[in-house]
Amino acid sequence: MKCSVCSNEITGKYCSNCGQYYEDRRIGFLTFLGDLFDGVFSLEKSFLQNIRVSLTQPKTLVLNYWNGFRKYYYSPGKFFAIASLFLVLHYALANDFLGLVVTSNISSQFVVLFVNTLLLASSSFLLYRQFRRNFYEHLVLNIYHVSLWVIVFFPISVVLSLTINDNITEQYFYIPFHVLVITWNSTAFELTRLKRFLFIMLNLLAVYGALFFLVYVFGEF
Repeated sequence: MKCSVCSNEITGKYCSNCGQYYEDRRIGFLTFLGDLFDGVFSLEKSFLQNIRVSLTQPKTLVLNYWNGFRKYYYSPGKFFAIASLFLVLHYALANDFLGLVVTSNISSQFVVLFVNTLLLASSSFLLYRQFRRNFYEHLVLNIYHVSLWVIVFFPISVVLSLTINDNITEQYFYIPFHVLVITWNSTAFELTRLKRFLFIMLNLLAVYGALFFLVYVFGEF
């Protein structure tokens, strides 16, 4: 197996050239849980490098992780941990994220993040069934991209919260947030431009339909 970063031949679990870890098995519950905890307690790689790669090469980190390569780029758990820290900082400055008001305490922001990630993962799992990726692989896909755009939108949301008192105006930025997450998700799959556009639209309809239903049933978080 050749290393996905430096193309060096891997003979064991680590690339002898760049040190990337390789695991020859599909993502399951134990793999996902183990990497989530590893992500919380270890952040050794360059933050800006990982953000740059995520923005300019959207499928690189996802495909790298799906294909069994570890430890060179951030794991999804590391991205999620950093996005959570940004939400903590956001709560210290404002009580809403892109117009979504936190009605009780900081845990509400994490509920919103968690619910959005699960909805997006469920939607992409159903829409992209033909590519035979299991739910945990779609969960990884969405954790990467939800976390990325939480981090990127953090300064935008803080500025809006401190300068605009109209939550409806702020919520216009929540739609681009979902569009970007769903668009970045689509890059992990080989699609024609027309199919990619259709899948993005279907994904948006599914996610917003589910969100409106949850708001109707449970009200604000």
